[in-house]
Amino acid sequence: MNTEALSDAGSYKFGKFEKNAEELARLKLQATVAIDLEREVWKNSGLKPGMNVLDVACGPGFTACELAKTVEHGTVTGVDINEELIFVAHQAKTAEKVQNVSFQAGNLYDLNLPENSFDFVYARFVFQHLEKPDVALSNIRKVLKPGGILCVLDIDDNWTSFSPESAAFVSFIRKSGAGQKRKGGNRLIGSQLFEKLNKAGFKNVSTKIHPITTETLGVRMFLGVAVLFRLEFLTKLQKLIFMPQLLKIKKASESPDAWGSLGIFVTTGTKD
Repeated sequence: MNTEALSDAGSYKFGKFEKNAEELARLKLQATVAIDLEREVWKNSGLKPGMNVLDVACGPGFTACELAKTVEHGTVTGVDINEELIFVAHQAKTAEKVQNVSFQAGNLYDLNLPENSFDFVYARFVFQHLEKPDVALSNIRKVLKPGGILCVLDIDDNWTSFSPESAAFVSFIRKSGAGQKRKGGNRLIGSQLFEKLNKAGFKNVSTKIHPITTETLGVRMFLGVAVLFRLEFLTKLQKLIFMPQLLKIKKASESPDAWGSLGIFVTTGTKD
């Protein structure tokens, strides 16, 4: 498969990070730090043992392996645009000793999968990166069985906050969000998903918000998982310009009064 042809889905391109090993570690941490919340999300969204599940933009496969454990005698197919991450996903499958999960390279804009074949599709932190979310939703709807469930988990920066140094934090969040937008992404997608699923023809659409705070993650982990990776959406000059603000944020994170939060948006819909 031509990886170059698969590299243009939107604002996230693993392999282009200055420190890819650190980004892979962040992805693993992101996949495990709130796994209990995700299991609850899956249950409330209708995931059940025996289902045939598609994990789109599965990344390094950690979440797909957890899904496979949850569906027990069901199956999970993980698809990602990046073949390096698919390689890591196969390693995760071996390490986690799960047999009912498989991985393949694929593009949400051209899903090479049979129509009407999945009971449940999970899209985790991918829609914020897509230039063409409507095309992705249409393709997902095709591969769902009638009555099948789509569950989208994503972010909205309007629900992201940190204090002290709120002004520096907000400035950095907005600038990095603008950088992601220039690359085709949308850091405000969470609150827009309800409308997008409705317009794509999904039924029974519902959006719920799950708050995540530093009281749950710890301040350092909150900044590492949810914030500092956004430097990749800035130009080299912007990184230099924003370094004093980032130093303010890091210093503020050492305060006993430091507190931050973000909202995880979960939108579900079914295919009629």
